[in-house]
Amino acid sequence: MTTSYFPSTEAARIVWVINYRDKIAVHGPTVGLGAEEIAATQQELDHYIWMHRDWHPPIQDFAKASTTYRDHMSSGSGTVPQPPPLLSFIPIPPPAPLPGILTRLFAQVARIKNSLGCNDYIMNELGIIAVADTTEYPWPDFSLTFEHGPDLHRVRITFTKRGHDGVWIESRINGGEWVALGVDNAKPHYDTRPLIDPATPEVREYRLRWWDKGEPNGEFSPIQKIVVGG
Repeated sequence: MTTSYFPSTEAARIVWVINYRDKIAVHGPTVGLGAEEIAATQQELDHYIWMHRDWHPPIQDFAKASTTYRDHMSSGSGTVPQPPPLLSFIPIPPPAPLPGILTRLFAQVARIKNSLGCNDYIMNELGIIAVADTTEYPWPDFSLTFEHGPDLHRVRITFTKRGHDGVWIESRINGGEWVALGVDNAKPHYDTRPLIDPATPEVREYRLRWWDKGEPNGEFSPIQKIVVGG
């Protein structure tokens, strides 16, 4: 169980940031923030919103579409020429701040909570009242990405610990036996095993469990698979 005012999902975080950006102009002066700091905070959060809502999703979608197109054009079939996918329109970004947007934001929230002008109404308006997360997570959430290049060949495993010490990772290749890849307590984990046959793509499957106090526990996650090579 974790306690936080900042949501755990990407979509909810964007909604939270938009609300904070708008409400800080209303309540900022009451909790001791000057006009310059309020404006700087709003500008930084504008960039955060653009980055997470308008820029990163289409970049990810284009990367997937371009990989599919490359593989299909290289080894697929068809009766008509197929043009490549194009990157969708991305709005012009707001001015870029220094790295550490959320670090500065959370420090500001801590100052607001300690200010004499702060009260429950303002904290509720800004969304900075901690809410206990009582959701039970029987297994880790994770995602797979095949990263490759002239000198790079690996599977990136990104996971969420949700308060656990780490994750136990197992994998199998082409439906073979499950093997343990080990324990990781910091994402991402990289599977850098070479292909069994460098000229033949293979299907790798992964499943994860929680790792706490020196041993695996909980249920295995649903199996996810990815094609490696090609």
